[in-house]
Amino acid sequence: MDISLINAGLAAGVTLAALPFILHLFMKQTPKHIIFPALRLIRERQKRSRKKIKIKNWLLLLARMALLALMALALARPRLWSNTSLGDREVPTALGLVFDTSLSMDYEQSGKTRLAEAKDSAYEILKKTPESSQVFVVDSAEPGIPPPLSPAAARKRIEALSTRPMFRPLNDAVGQAYTAVSESERDRHEVYVLTDLARSAWDTNRAVDGLDKLKKVKNGVATYVLRFAPKDVTDIAVSEAEPSSAVATQGESIVIRAKVRAQGPAVSRVVEFKLDGVSKGKEAVNIPANGEVEVKFTTPKLDPKVPLHQGLIKLSGAPDPLPFDDTRFFSFKVQPARKVLVITDRADDAEYITDALDPDPDTLPVGASRSFQVKRLLAKSLTASDRDTFKDYTCIFINNTQSLKEDDWGKLNAYIHEGGGLIIGLGNRCEAENYNSSLVAQVVPGKLEKKTHIPNGTRFGKVHDFTHPLFARYAREIEPELARLPVLAYWKVTPAQETRTLMSYADGAPALIERTLKGAKTGRVLLWTTPLSTRPDLESSEAWQEFPKNWTFLAVMLETVPYLAGGTAERLNYTAGENVILAIDPTRRFKNYVIQQEDSKTPETLTPPVTNDSLVIVSPQPLGQWKVTAVGANGEKESMGFSVNPPLSESQFVPLETAQLDALFGKDNYQLADDPKGISEVVKVTRLGRELFPWIMALILIIVTLENLLANKFHREAGSRVAAGATT
Repeated sequence: MDISLINAGLAAGVTLAALPFILHLFMKQTPKHIIFPALRLIRERQKRSRKKIKIKNWLLLLARMALLALMALALARPRLWSNTSLGDREVPTALGLVFDTSLSMDYEQSGKTRLAEAKDSAYEILKKTPESSQVFVVDSAEPGIPPPLSPAAARKRIEALSTRPMFRPLNDAVGQAYTAVSESERDRHEVYVLTDLARSAWDTNRAVDGLDKLKKVKNGVATYVLRFAPKDVTDIAVSEAEPSSAVATQGESIVIRAKVRAQGPAVSRVVEFKLDGVSKGKEAVNIPANGEVEVKFTTPKLDPKVPLHQGLIKLSGAPDPLPFDDTRFFSFKVQPARKVLVITDRADDAEYITDALDPDPDTLPVGASRSFQVKRLLAKSLTASDRDTFKDYTCIFINNTQSLKEDDWGKLNAYIHEGGGLIIGLGNRCEAENYNSSLVAQVVPGKLEKKTHIPNGTRFGKVHDFTHPLFARYAREIEPELARLPVLAYWKVTPAQETRTLMSYADGAPALIERTLKGAKTGRVLLWTTPLSTRPDLESSEAWQEFPKNWTFLAVMLETVPYLAGGTAERLNYTAGENVILAIDPTRRFKNYVIQQEDSKTPETLTPPVTNDSLVIVSPQPLGQWKVTAVGANGEKESMGFSVNPPLSESQFVPLETAQLDALFGKDNYQLADDPKGISEVVKVTRLGRELFPWIMALILIIVTLENLLANKFHREAGSRVAAGATT
């Protein structure tokens, strides 16, 4: 237990406790001999009570000594658990002020946001801070060690703070303050963390940064966590607003699916849909308490002359204490349906691919667009096709096809080197000799060895890269689902150089291999070592697996075509803080790209190398719609765009628990306060410790009372003995 004294010099008064003992020794009276008859009985009684009298005298002596010692100790004002030896004096201070500027600090209550209350508390702290102090103002959204400021300059810096989407944890911001404060030569070191303690702003899997630096500071660093959490949180938010397709088909409509969530009691709101700045519909909804409802809007038929559309879903009605999540933005492109060619020997080998990519229009959901147009072609008819026929197709499937003529493979080779995409499914009809020829080996990702039939069957096993566009959307669900699907046969293939295996069977053999070919455009080839079709009769030797009957087949096929077209990696809807990656058409090179947020008057210009396949915009934070204008050397222009939304976690207020705070800062390394009075109290306790003065005074009162009781009792007993002796 750490005990210190505010007035250490007065503690010397404890030595006065010895005064009663000294007086007892020097003022001890010499007994007088009095001749008295019949002393025998008195002497016998005296012998019996002598020991008791000594004990009682010592008790009185000890009580009087304790009384003097405690009075001296009380004047010295002892304290427990003080973190600094400076007490409450006004001394130059290294003061760190860490502001949580995440969007949840915009929550308004009693006419003030949480950030406004945090600023007011900071101003009060600065009033009590000497002008010779160094103040380090840390904005949780800005990396880097803050410069030292005077209290006056710190006030101006604090006034300019505003909320922004949170894309880095407060752990880092606290670490910035610890680093800055610990390097200061001021006498006192303190860090204040002003936050609503929303869990979304912290990384609860690790401690705050910089704790190791605190041990090197002579007088220690006091940490105060000032909590500005709203009471009885109520919030209505648009938690989702997504078009049914990121790339819509021209001339058709698509559905915008929105979800509206309530935190708190049940409410009614009006949901509005706007597209390109024009209102396209409204709907009144009733949201249950702590529940969610889905709303759907259908766009008009999309004009092929407008390649990019940007819209929003917005709530209207009663004021919301947290306004940033009342609107959600989205963008999508419009283009003609992608054409896909499927080459097979038999018509039934094309059915599953066709149904996945180009289903019957009657089976499509209302408002869903037809993204692909599939054409089937028998291999024997392929020779009649011109080389230029392939250029109209986004990608080509060759599934369970026995062989192709050398001229056909030559056309496919040229098509791939010009940026085309090829998917090969190997089945029972394929001939290894044809697929292993020198011409075909230039494009096929591996050498066919032999057909492998497994008596007891195997299964799809490991997905090697869940970030690959084919699997990224269903990264968590797809591998365990594939692992349930039996595989009775496959082609054993030796992967070629400069290829990568994307998926294996449970026995380790390659199931899916990819090859990338560089040219004017990047061409890609995917090789499945089992066919992309099956047979109704699983006992048939041609039924190698049931993959096409499972939802994973549909999911992979829908990602395959955009990936081979070079469009899968391009997203148009981002969360604040993410890097935006927009695809660049390699056939159209532009010199500059002008990026501007809809509410900003200061555009940014980027000039990427002409060889780049994409434009990277680093971590845009302002929420809303963004426009990108590509400008060529001859003045030609092309418009692109994207949308930025806040992280959903910031509108789902979940406070940190005490155990999580202890894990972040260390159990005894911080003080927590909820209001201005509590702030003053925790600062006083940290600077001065827990004063023992009230407890000592109470103890003095008890001892004085006890001393009086003992003295009176002993004197009464002495008087009784004298009277008894006289009677005797």
